[in-house]
Amino acid sequence: MKYYILFVWKDIEPQIRGPYKDAANRDLYAKRLRHKCGAEEHGVFALDVNRNGKPKVSAYSQAFMWAAD
Repeated sequence: MKYYILFVWKDIEPQIRGPYKDAANRDLYAKRLRHKCGAEEHGVFALDVNRNGKPKVSAYSQAFMWAAD
């Protein structure tokens, strides 16, 4: 499995960031990215790609984003 962040600037322009070594590392960076770039202006999503190359996108909840690291 490979772990990425799908970051959508102003909910218009997508970027893929990563890969990260594991989901926990990716999730920590997603929180940092959300706090650094703005809480409401951009979309931040978890993107997992399995061994067959099949992607899966998941949304982070507001509770997750604002929970302590």
